[in-house]
Amino acid sequence: MNKLVIFCKSYSKDLLRAKRMAQSILRFNRDNIPLYMSVPSDELELFKKTFQNLPCHFVTDEEILNNCSKTYGPSPRLFPAHLLQQLIKLEFWRLNKCEYYLWIDSDSYFLKPFDTNFFFHNDDTPLLVMHHANDLRNFALKYDTRIAEKLDNRIKAIQQLFGRKGESFYFGDPPLIWSSSVLKAMSREFLKPRGMTIYELLYRYPCEMQIYGEFVLAYNIHKIIPTEPFFKVFHYAEQFFDSQRKGESEYSLAGKYLGVVMQSNWTNKKEKKKNDMARFKKFLREQQRKLGLIRFQPF
Repeated sequence: MNKLVIFCKSYSKDLLRAKRMAQSILRFNRDNIPLYMSVPSDELELFKKTFQNLPCHFVTDEEILNNCSKTYGPSPRLFPAHLLQQLIKLEFWRLNKCEYYLWIDSDSYFLKPFDTNFFFHNDDTPLLVMHHANDLRNFALKYDTRIAEKLDNRIKAIQQLFGRKGESFYFGDPPLIWSSSVLKAMSREFLKPRGMTIYELLYRYPCEMQIYGEFVLAYNIHKIIPTEPFFKVFHYAEQFFDSQRKGESEYSLAGKYLGVVMQSNWTNKKEKKKNDMARFKKFLREQQRKLGLIRFQPF
């Protein structure tokens, strides 16, 4: 079993971004930390063909979900796609590939050399990304205060879920280093005694980063060594344009960060507005969820 691997959940829409990310790992990975990537089974051959000359171990989403279902049963019908992505990140540990995994999104890439020591305080203590999201809050003050309000609501809700008192923190953004033993403990010590499934947890509290971070703090699984984010994250186009106006570049950002996240929610080419039928189908799916196709007991 590896001490550390890099893990990415991707799909065909992010194929070229994922390739760029993998190329940056190949270029800067001084310890040859293995890269694992989970993709839908029907897209596996496409990824293998595109990644021909890149060192990458592929697993399928179905493989991870099947392992998850052995503990929690099959995932609910109409379970939202974005939550399935979070679920796969949280359940990768069940494949027994590693003690720790640094999960990274397809829209990220490294800017400079890195090794295992970048992500650990010592051999047994991974760094925990844990901060106050000041970068995002400053952006919200300038452009849209609702961004910070939504963030605070999510942070407080998950903090209350774990019964932790005191100061609130943000545990994003990726890449983040997670411990397989922590996730195993969350399954056995938090979910199982309450009769919860991972599906219920994510459906009611849809933020895997906060769930992991709050569990670590509340259950004192290992020594807490907080760190600022490893990568510079551009959540919104305006953040990127502000950075450009300041004269920042990949070279200057590499002085402070290991890499960059260019979130695909704003770098994607804008799709045409949905027609009436598409909007109706989306509305219908939401109503089906509300009517009980996804039904859980209160926590």
